[in-house]
Amino acid sequence: MQSEFGSILKEWRKVRRFSQLDLSLEAEMSARHLSFLESGRSNPSREMVLRLSDALQLPRPAANQALNAAGFAPVYPSLPDDAPELAPVNQAIDMMLSHHDPFPGIAVDRHWNVVKSNNGAQMLLALASPDGTANMMDILINSAGLDLIENWDEAAMLSLTRLRTEILELGGDEKLAALMQRLANHERVKQIDMSAINLNQAVIPTILRIGEKRLSLFSTIAQFGSVQDTRAGETKIELMFPMDEETVQFFAR
Repeated sequence: MQSEFGSILKEWRKVRRFSQLDLSLEAEMSARHLSFLESGRSNPSREMVLRLSDALQLPRPAANQALNAAGFAPVYPSLPDDAPELAPVNQAIDMMLSHHDPFPGIAVDRHWNVVKSNNGAQMLLALASPDGTANMMDILINSAGLDLIENWDEAAMLSLTRLRTEILELGGDEKLAALMQRLANHERVKQIDMSAINLNQAVIPTILRIGEKRLSLFSTIAQFGSVQDTRAGETKIELMFPMDEETVQFFAR
């Protein structure tokens, strides 16, 4: 009878599109042993669970789930946001955002909810989301009928690609999938003519219309490489940079 760990292992192997042979080579083990682990005929050691988690590139919460299913304690912590251990992480986020002012900068969680923002971003969020919505994908969807984002079609298609990639890396996520479905099912998205979208550009900015001003911004997204906490490690910091002098001067004022 297949064990809970065996079911998790098999499911993730299929998500990563590995054959048993592929995974056994990646994890430096025999295909026979891997087959026994999946079927429940053998039980893994803690070291083996971690080795397979690494080979499958499991997200930290999934690695903890695999360890628990095999009868071991989780290795990755899940601390409250105000835990003293996370103070350096929160300080780093604050430093990145404040140093990036007056240009917009935000920190978002796994589901694109804004958890922190600097002054430049707060101004844009107030314009883009007067109802206080603080989810970047919801803001994009809600702005479809407005004149705020001049190249909304490009922004929507790039966001769909990003969401698909993130869902694949996570092995599935119901909330992200729901956001992606909402965006994909939007009437404006269904009417997009892909031949009219030029993806062959060195930089594809987001172009905003604010009154008489035309602002052009491109983004860089950073994540922590050594933070082991399951939630803090998934925090993304998006910093937006001006593409032209008019945008520089707008935020400088």
